[in-house]
Amino acid sequence: MTDMLKVMDRHRDLDLFDIRETSETSLRLIIAEMGVIEDAPPITSKEEPNAVLRSLMNSSKLIAVSDSNAHYEVVFDDYITYSIINESYANKTEGTYEGRSVRVYTKSVFLDYISQVTFATFDYPGEFKHYEICCCNHIIDIASTQPPQIKILDAR
Repeated sequence: MTDMLKVMDRHRDLDLFDIRETSETSLRLIIAEMGVIEDAPPITSKEEPNAVLRSLMNSSKLIAVSDSNAHYEVVFDDYITYSIINESYANKTEGTYEGRSVRVYTKSVFLDYISQVTFATFDYPGEFKHYEICCCNHIIDIASTQPPQIKILDAR
């Protein structure tokens, strides 16, 4: 796992801000660290009419992205395939990997899937890995021959 993937993996929670293909074979993600928002305004009865739920929400800490959280640009220059799953529907991914919320798999169901639906092999286009980024609402799986280029974006 690259140093920047390890830096991203240290964050407890991540959020997907943007995803786009910047060329035919290049994928760009903007991922942000999430944190506890200490000064979140209380939920009003207009926003949540159920008093019990509103009380529970107001006694909890909001976890969100703020301007002070780290934002990362993650670029895969030559990906084979990628998939995004609504986190609410994701199964636990079985396999051999390193990392917690940013994972690099050497063995996975996603890699097995790729071998069945593409002609990508370790001979062509060459050795590739399965990268998975687990965000608060999305699970992003990418197969690529190269690790992503990652840079920290300026504070917003």
